[in-house]
Amino acid sequence: EILNKIMVYSNIEGNRNTASNGEWEPITLIELKEFIGLLLLGGLMGKSKKSIKSVWNRSPLESPIFRATMSRNRFETIISSIRFDNKTTREERELTDKFAAFREIWTDFRENLKKCYNPGLHVTIDEQLLGFRGKCPFRQYIPSKPDKYGTKFWFCVDVNSYYIFDAFPYIRRQPNEQRQRFVGANVVLELMKPMYGSNRNVTIVNFFTSISLAKELHSKELTLVGTLRKNKPEIPIEFQSNKNCDVGSSIFGFSDNLTLVSYVPKKNKAVLLLSSMHHDNKVDTGTGKPNIVLDYNKTKGAVDTIEEMCHKYSVKRGTRRWPLCVFYGMIDAAAINAMIL
Repeated sequence: EILNKIMVYSNIEGNRNTASNGEWEPITLIELKEFIGLLLLGGLMGKSKKSIKSVWNRSPLESPIFRATMSRNRFETIISSIRFDNKTTREERELTDKFAAFREIWTDFRENLKKCYNPGLHVTIDEQLLGFRGKCPFRQYIPSKPDKYGTKFWFCVDVNSYYIFDAFPYIRRQPNEQRQRFVGANVVLELMKPMYGSNRNVTIVNFFTSISLAKELHSKELTLVGTLRKNKPEIPIEFQSNKNCDVGSSIFGFSDNLTLVSYVPKKNKAVLLLSSMHHDNKVDTGTGKPNIVLDYNKTKGAVDTIEEMCHKYSVKRGTRRWPLCVFYGMIDAAAINAMIL
């Protein structure tokens, strides 16, 4: 269904652009599948950053598969014409949705992600940046990421298999929308919604973690493990780092169904973690680390692993159109999930 919609919207755009200077040759479903196949092959062979002209070169150093599948001109035509919504109605939809140019396709993609897989007991939620430096109303700057500029997505990933169970873009706020509060908590609740009542655990970083979120998830029969910012008003002063704390020491606190731990990995530094999955003060005898810290370290990195995999074999080609950049990111995510399935 997704490919059919892309085919229809792309042909509408192609007809619109050629109305005055020639007849449009419609893109077929087979051609669209071939196009995606060539994108995937290009990513696998490390050709995504090479120019289309060089990839289609008849040099013996280049694979003949690209030329045998479709002509270079046709490939370039599809890239320039591919669309993910009806552009003639986009302006009206953008009045209420900055993501309108890709919203319908991404909504269908999210549904497909959740239909095809039942995640294990542990998932993790974190951000992923799709590198993009062109004009985009919700472009982000994250200096810690390899690409630094791009569109940010929230990902929910199965810890054991790395299956991407759900994802949606961070738009900041929509036109005429009030400033959002509790963004981190709302992201977690939205992504965990299909898993309510399942007793699963979610591992999160301190941007998301709060005591109120832990209680909300507990009411929905879910648990969390996450790092906690030290400026939270609920944290006792004893849990903050100070020069009297021994390296490797831990302090535990308990309240209702929550456990707070302050672990000192090195002098004058304390790491705070909150868990509704743990209810004791157990410490690993080998490492001296609390079990909460060990479990967090085991389950925290799935989204980072996905980001590395996408970067290594990405289908993304240079573009100034953010919807096309999102499409490339969608293909990367779908390829990883297909491999897992």
